[in-house]
Amino acid sequence: MFRYAGLVDIGVHEDHNDDRALIDGRVLADGKAEGSTDSSVFHAAVCDGVGGAKQGARAAQLTAEKLGTLDAENAGIPEIKNLIEKINLELLEIQNSEGTDGELITTVAGMVANGDGLIVYNAGDSRVYRQRGRFIRLLSKDHSYVQLMVDMGKLDAGDAKFHPKRNIINKCIGFELKAAPRVVEFDDLLAGDVIMLCSDGISDVLEDKEISEMISQHTDLAECCGALRDAAVSKGSFDNMTVLLVRKEGAE
Repeated sequence: MFRYAGLVDIGVHEDHNDDRALIDGRVLADGKAEGSTDSSVFHAAVCDGVGGAKQGARAAQLTAEKLGTLDAENAGIPEIKNLIEKINLELLEIQNSEGTDGELITTVAGMVANGDGLIVYNAGDSRVYRQRGRFIRLLSKDHSYVQLMVDMGKLDAGDAKFHPKRNIINKCIGFELKAAPRVVEFDDLLAGDVIMLCSDGISDVLEDKEISEMISQHTDLAECCGALRDAAVSKGSFDNMTVLLVRKEGAE
């Protein structure tokens, strides 16, 4: 069983919303969602249309809708990769037919929980975290210029959040012939674990420690989503903001 909550917010400095969320089979373009399910399977995703692209919102919407067709109960790493590559090709084909190359692009980050198993996927800098007790762990890995510099030992991880090129991504959906998403499986999803998905409007301004403290302080997931949004705004987020929280219920 899972309990979930999420919100998609245009933010205080934007006049359009390029974020979309898929949660419990519903695509959320604005506003809030919360609920629970008795199913042992749960699929959620965040898509952040690339702001420099003219049709980022459309790319995020189409990608979220297509991700919603995943047969999550029977999906493993190959099925998830295949679906993302199929979506990637569809976005490329639309751009080719409409003569809009480079305009229909989005990031993606998602999770598929199935019993004690968890698959996390992403392309770009939208993120997936796991909170266990009072400890948080980043399960996704950014596809970005600064992450590449960190991997090469040319930039300290602590400095990456403030680097002037921190928003430059090197992988996304709808840009290259192969999306090549990162898809990783974990086999230890425990009761009480909270999976958080978010766009960079949240993670760019909030430290992991701050996120962890807020999740620990709020047992109500909807309230926690609002608190994370408010904290991001107070710290100067200039972007659209999406956050999803999914908690595995049961005896801890």
